[in-house]
Amino acid sequence: MKTPQTAASRRTGLLGRSGVRRLASALAAVPVVLLAAGCSSTSGGSDQSAADVVNKLGAVPIPSAPKSQPTPSADESHPQLVAVGSPVALTLPSGTGVVTALGPTEDLPTPLPATMPTQVAGTITLRVATKTGTMKVTAADLSSRDDHGTDIVLSPVGPAQAAATGGGTADLVVRGTFASGAAQITLREDGHVVAVWDFNIELD
Repeated sequence: MKTPQTAASRRTGLLGRSGVRRLASALAAVPVVLLAAGCSSTSGGSDQSAADVVNKLGAVPIPSAPKSQPTPSADESHPQLVAVGSPVALTLPSGTGVVTALGPTEDLPTPLPATMPTQVAGTITLRVATKTGTMKVTAADLSSRDDHGTDIVLSPVGPAQAAATGGGTADLVVRGTFASGAAQITLREDGHVVAVWDFNIELD
């Protein structure tokens, strides 16, 4: 025997008025549940921000390179070996300052021959910058030799002495004949080695 449907039950289908209200309440609660689930995933998932990671693990300091290389210091009891072009801070009885060996500036033949010579004349400049007192170098304070131990004769180009005072600078230029290969120039003070600069001559 069929139970006759009322007009209200036909409008609401299988649910009555109370069922419709319960379904509406349940659907209203869904966004709240999803929002709660999303918050839980963000705090424990892989999409944490960099700030979250730093707050949790702590920041790791990243060292930075120095803006410039430190200048090595030398005196009569503590010489320095550096590459040509590098400055050396000298403390001498007469004063303090920085000395730099520059070069060699090679006198290459013009035009260049098909076969390069095995040795060439060149100049080396000793640049002296004083800080306190007087910084003085003479051609007699310098010596040079190649990687075979052969002495290279140096002759001054212009004055045989350079002296700088009061924060000034001065250049001493010497000339020699250099063979292809490694060599060095040595600065002495009162017979003591205070600085050695090494360099290479390439003639190929």
